[in-house]
Amino acid sequence: MNYITVKSKDLKPIIQATFPGYKKHNVIVNSTTTVTFGGLNWGGGSRSEYRACTVTGEKIENKINMNAPAPWMNPFEGKTISLPVDAVIVEGGYFCGKVSTLFVNVHPDNLPKFLPAPPL
Repeated sequence: MNYITVKSKDLKPIIQATFPGYKKHNVIVNSTTTVTFGGLNWGGGSRSEYRACTVTGEKIENKINMNAPAPWMNPFEGKTISLPVDAVIVEGGYFCGKVSTLFVNVHPDNLPKFLPAPPL
C-alpha cells in the first residue's frame, strides 16, 4: 500500500461528498486497485464506514448500509472489490469512540490528482 498524508482542505470536494462533518486537518490517500471492507460492526468502540464518490467529488448515492447486519451475517465484511479508475472509496468511522482519520482510496492512475502541490 502506498500512503501519503494531505491536508483536508486539498480534498474538500471528496470530503464534502462522503463525510461532510469531518473536521480533522489531515486525510490519508491510499493508491490501490482494490478495497477490502473490514471492521464494519462495532467492537471496542471502533467501526469503519465506507462511502464512494467520483474523483471530482460528485456524490455516488448508495442505499446499502454495510453496518446493519450482525457481524456473523454481514455479507460485506472481508469482501474485496476492484476500484474503478474514476471512483474514490473513502473509509471513515470511529476508533476507540473518536472520529478516525479518513482513508481516501484512489486508483493509481488518478493518484497525481491527489498529490499536494510542491512548495515554492
